[in-house]
Amino acid sequence: MIMKRNLLHIVLAVGLGMALAGCAVYPAVQVAGGAMTGYDAVVFADANLPKESVEGGQIQCDSDRMLERRLRERLRLGGVHTVSAHVINGHAYLVGQTDSRAQADQALGTARTLEGVRLITCKFYPRLTVREAQSDAALLRTVSQKLAATKRLENADLRIEVIRGTAILIGSTSDHSQKTAALAIAGEVWGVRDVVDYIAVAPSAQAGAGTSRVASN
Repeated sequence: MIMKRNLLHIVLAVGLGMALAGCAVYPAVQVAGGAMTGYDAVVFADANLPKESVEGGQIQCDSDRMLERRLRERLRLGGVHTVSAHVINGHAYLVGQTDSRAQADQALGTARTLEGVRLITCKFYPRLTVREAQSDAALLRTVSQKLAATKRLENADLRIEVIRGTAILIGSTSDHSQKTAALAIAGEVWGVRDVVDYIAVAPSAQAGAGTSRVASN
């Protein structure tokens, strides 16, 4: 009788472990927005993946950098060379060009299986022409320089992508005034057609942490 009870406990434990593992591998997927540039923006969250570090502070920054590096490496190894990856507080942003829906799904799948990523936002565009790519590169330099030269953006962690004249701002600011300023500055650059806001405002308790970083990729 005791052996039967122990066997039942083992079976239940194994079943529970398989169920929890299934939750981690297959997070819920939500499709949001309607991009006019090829593919819809896709956002999906996996609420079951545990956070490996506390929110904010040096520990979170180190974790984000590690995840970002691993994600970029996996994308390149998978042959996805035209999609950039950024990670802010465990939130992965995939932005770039894709040749097909299959390639877009491959990029999503790569990020989806990376342990530690808890949220993914994607914005994909069709492949650019050489002239479009050159124009975007020039705009990227201008936007990056203007943001980097703005003293109001101290303690802000911003990354900039420019695709088809659209400036995509990714990162975090210490308050809403910094976020508003960054979006306004990018929108005022001649040649920028639109600005996409992927900027998160950090909690007030963390407003004074960190140093200013404006990066382009």
